[in-house]
Amino acid sequence: MEILPLPYDAIALERFRREGPFIWLWEPERTEAVLGAGTPETDVDLARCAAEGVPVYRRRGGGGAVVLAPGCLVITAAYEASRRRFATQWIGPVAEAIARALRSLGLHGAAVRGMGDVAIGDLKVLGSSLYANRQVALYQGSLLVDPDLDRIARYLPHPSREPDYRRGRSHAEFMTSLVRAGYRGDMAALRAALLAELERV
Repeated sequence: MEILPLPYDAIALERFRREGPFIWLWEPERTEAVLGAGTPETDVDLARCAAEGVPVYRRRGGGGAVVLAPGCLVITAAYEASRRRFATQWIGPVAEAIARALRSLGLHGAAVRGMGDVAIGDLKVLGSSLYANRQVALYQGSLLVDPDLDRIARYLPHPSREPDYRRGRSHAEFMTSLVRAGYRGDMAALRAALLAELERV
């Protein structure tokens, strides 16, 4: 199965070149598997993706594989890399901003866990990656608002590496969505809260 570069990377980097720092919140229209730094054969069920017409991409940033699908909100934030001494100093503050936004909407258990995840209690609602060069720190996170979690888990084997707080749990036991966690607001309120916090990073 052909694995292509993630097109949103190129779109984001070109936008940064033209406009400078920006925040882009968008919703996937179809299901796509996205590889990070891992090995395709172990991180994504390539045979199932091929059989069911799910494209597989590789992003520039690291981290584990994710599935983007309707019901997710993708957070793409591009910052001037020179504002922090090390690229790794970006992912924590951005994740903290997302957790603050969720708490402001009533999801009081939202907190940063692992390496840049956001969880509600010990259930993951956001995974993230970071790509940086001398000009830009490009953060990308996938927030599980109200996707079909079973469909997401369908294309991802158990990861070869996992954060301590996962404790060996399956995707079904480890993930939740904002709606399952009790969020009853709309997407507009969620977007506004996220933008307000991410602009302060």
